[in-house]
Amino acid sequence: MRRGGRRREQEEVDVDMTPMLDIVFILLIFFIVTAVFVQERSISLVPPPPSDNEPEKSNPVILIQVNDRDVIFVNDQLTDLRRVGPAIERFRADKGDSAILIVPDDEASHGVIITVFEAARNTGAPTMIQRAAGGS
Repeated sequence: MRRGGRRREQEEVDVDMTPMLDIVFILLIFFIVTAVFVQERSISLVPPPPSDNEPEKSNPVILIQVNDRDVIFVNDQLTDLRRVGPAIERFRADKGDSAILIVPDDEASHGVIITVFEAARNTGAPTMIQRAAGGS
C-alpha cells in the first residue's frame, strides 16, 4: 500500500433516459394527432364503354422511296422524277386524301429528294421526310 498517493476512483456516470423517452413519445403523439392526412387524387383508369359506331378508317400513306441510285418508287411502283406529282395525284384519287411519306436513302442526291418533296407538297397532301431504316 502506498501512503502518499491518493487513489482516484473512477466515478460511474449513468444518464437517465426515461425523461427523454417521455418527451419523444409526447412529441410523437402530438404530431400524429395534429397531422393532416391528405386524400390523394387519382385518374380513373376505367376504359370508356365500347362504341356502336365503326372505328374511322384512315387512308393509307403514300410511300415514296428514293434509293442510292436516285431511282424513285411511289408505292413500290417505279416512277420517273417528272411523273412523281401525277403518280401521287393518281394514288390520292384512288385512296382518298392520303398523307405522303418520303424515305430517301442516305446516298440519294439531295437535289432529287428536294424535287420529290416539292412535287409532293404541290399536291396539297401533308408531306413528311423520314430517314431510311438502315441509315447511320
